[in-house]
This record gives sequence, structure tokens and C-alpha cells, in this order.
Amino acid sequence: MATWQEMSLDNLQAAKTLTGEGRLRSAVSRSYYAAYCAVTAALAARGVGFARGWNNPAHEQLPDLVSNNLPLSPDRRRRLRKALRILRRAREDADYRPGITLDRQATLAYLRTTIFVVEAFGMTHD
Repeated sequence: MATWQEMSLDNLQAAKTLTGEGRLRSAVSRSYYAAYCAVTAALAARGVGFARGWNNPAHEQLPDLVSNNLPLSPDRRRRLRKALRILRRAREDADYRPGITLDRQATLAYLRTTIFVVEAFGMTHD
């Protein structure tokens, strides 16, 4: 059984690979899920319960869960919340809005944002 951390790192690696292959929509989607899993790992490690008895948080609740449940500096908290909002919006564009064009430069920026989130929780990647 995979852990949230393992899923985060797997999604991050997939995002990198997909970016290199030019599969930008899929790369953006995997970038978001890498960040989502990293935050979920940190919340679960602190024993945070999730709505409806789920094993993971609802996507819309993630920024507030970061603010209210993780021991972070105000600046780090603000930056993580912003990163999560950016990545979720990008993932929704990639997955649900075919009229929106994603370019390599934007995809790489989302990937850097994801790496910031993953590293904020002490995860290392290659």
C-alpha cells in the first residue's frame, strides 16, 4: 500500500516525465496531485481528520487545512496557500477546459510551484 508521501513523489516524477514528453495537460494535472498528496501527508501525520470520514481532504478545503492545522510560519502558510490555489486552478484548466492553451513555460512554472510545496514538507526528489 502506498503512502501519501510516496504518491506525492510518484506524481511529481510523472509530472516531470510528462513535461519532457510535451504532454502538458497531464503534466499539470500530476503536478497538482503531487502537491495535494504532500499536504495530505503532512495533515495525516498530525492526525487531522477529514470531512465525511474520508482518508483525504476535499480539494476546496486544502488551503484552510494548511492554515489551521500545520505549524508553519505566517509567510510559509501564505505561500503554500497561494501555491495550492494556483495549482488547483491550473489542474482544473488542464482537465476541464479544453479551450485553454497550456504552454511549456507555464507548465514548468507549475512544476516549480509543486516542487516548492513538496520540499516545504521535507520530501526529497530527484
